[in-house]
Amino acid sequence: MKLKYRSLSLVLLCLVCISCAEQKSFEEYLGTFNSDFKEELAGLNVSNASYAVFSRDSVILQDSFSAAGTGTSGDSPFLIGSVTKVFTAVAIMQLCEEGKIDLDKPVSEYVPDFKITQRFPDSGPITIRSVLTHHAGIPSDSYLNKFSKKPGDFNTVLDYLNTGYTCYPVGKIWAYSNLGYAMLGIVIERVSGMKYEEYVASRIFEPLKMDSSGFYHDYVSQQHLSVAFDEKGNPGTELPLFDKPAGAIYSTVNDMISFGRAFIDGKEILLKNETLEQMFSLQNKENLLDLDHRSAICFNYKNKAYELGRLLEHGGATMYHRAQMVIAPDAGVASVILSDSPNGRDNAWKLDEQLMVEYIMAKGITPDRDLNHEKMMHLTPISGKNLRSFTGNYAMPGMVCSIDWKNDHLSPTIEGQNFYLVQHDSNSFVPAKRFMGLMLRSRKMYLLLEEIDGEKLLIQAMPWGGLTIIGTQTTPEPIAVSWKNRTGDYAVVSAGADEIPTLENASISIENGFVVLRYGFNPALTFGRDATVALDIAGDNEAFVLGYGRGGGEAVIFEPGKNGFEFMGLRFEKN
Repeated sequence: MKLKYRSLSLVLLCLVCISCAEQKSFEEYLGTFNSDFKEELAGLNVSNASYAVFSRDSVILQDSFSAAGTGTSGDSPFLIGSVTKVFTAVAIMQLCEEGKIDLDKPVSEYVPDFKITQRFPDSGPITIRSVLTHHAGIPSDSYLNKFSKKPGDFNTVLDYLNTGYTCYPVGKIWAYSNLGYAMLGIVIERVSGMKYEEYVASRIFEPLKMDSSGFYHDYVSQQHLSVAFDEKGNPGTELPLFDKPAGAIYSTVNDMISFGRAFIDGKEILLKNETLEQMFSLQNKENLLDLDHRSAICFNYKNKAYELGRLLEHGGATMYHRAQMVIAPDAGVASVILSDSPNGRDNAWKLDEQLMVEYIMAKGITPDRDLNHEKMMHLTPISGKNLRSFTGNYAMPGMVCSIDWKNDHLSPTIEGQNFYLVQHDSNSFVPAKRFMGLMLRSRKMYLLLEEIDGEKLLIQAMPWGGLTIIGTQTTPEPIAVSWKNRTGDYAVVSAGADEIPTLENASISIENGFVVLRYGFNPALTFGRDATVALDIAGDNEAFVLGYGRGGGEAVIFEPGKNGFEFMGLRFEKN
């Protein structure tokens, strides 16, 4: 018997040693990972960042990075931009639990004075759910007073929307909308009887003891961080946003750990577990034009790190700050990174796609991963396509493109740059330049051509693994004299004294049979670049941006008898 007990002891000792070896191995990996991560942040010219990876009951990694010598820590506040939308969505779901909101009821039931013009007769009503998932067809942004020293009440969003039009039919395509989430803030105020900020503070911040979190106007007035930084590390000044429910919260990593845990710890502090499951559920499986983009309520599904099961994320960006929160509810882990630099989340994917994966492997966690392998889009092999049918003009929010047939290849021209499409695999192409009889191929860009619901689309495989529509085949219509007479240069005339104008100038021209609008962003802003869009002329005084995606379907409206137009909340007059 002594021998048996001794053998058992040896087995147990071996198991302990193996466990210790595994733990030590992960700890070694953790140290190396963190060192490399900080080195990458420095290489990205990030000034300050704070980040964490955590589980239901422990912090796996938490650290800060500072190249500016400001002593960044887990208690340092950062603007979180559009991660604010997650707070707004939680508030909506809380009111759902209380029976005060039905996700599938029209927004107008809770805000009767919401009366945006629906320009698609066959569209269904704009519901709370469609706004939560960015499928409502509501315009993306209003740039009037967007960045201002004295931002107005975000309820003015309602006035702006009521004078405009929807961009797409409800449910047709995922199109990101800050204005949609501002409308949800109005819904919260109308239903709860509380100001949006008061609701979030009392129903989310206080239960989670997020004592270092607040809103833009407090952040700026109290000067929590005196400076932010651009891509080159130069100091800049943040201004508060007017659309608070879409992007106006500041927080710390320590506070965001508390917020993130509320989604994975099962304690039901903010929402019941069944409500959280509803938030995590796939919402857009039937939306063909969403391609492989998968949307939950508020969150997006990431396309990588399948080992973690469902992987839900939301990012945020202000003029200078960047933030990202990722939740893996099936694995019980999450991550957050906050930064005061535009490049501050460029390597954030490593926190979840690498570190979180290593952690669950070390812990032996094997979550269900079936959902992540569901295909949203079924690609047609190139061999089964009539490639010549894809020649023609393509419109996209941001630029225009034409595709010709040259030397037995499709040959796109984008912003004056001509290249060929050379087959990469059975479904995709790579751009190539012809040189001395050879095709010099790009190794960074992959393009697809697909026909969906009778529309021919130019699609790009994005570096992070998703697919996005960058062009829709379209045919120009005859252009009325009234629009031909509107060609020329325009300047913004509606900016207030306290705001930084988002757009500065615009021009209208006729190109390849299309009326083309070009507009330029204020160079003081870090997120915008000049854009070129083709217009769908709807009448003597109204036109809409052609193409799918953010900014598509936006209205360009001329006032009869006046020498200017309105676009995205701003008024332009001819020079």
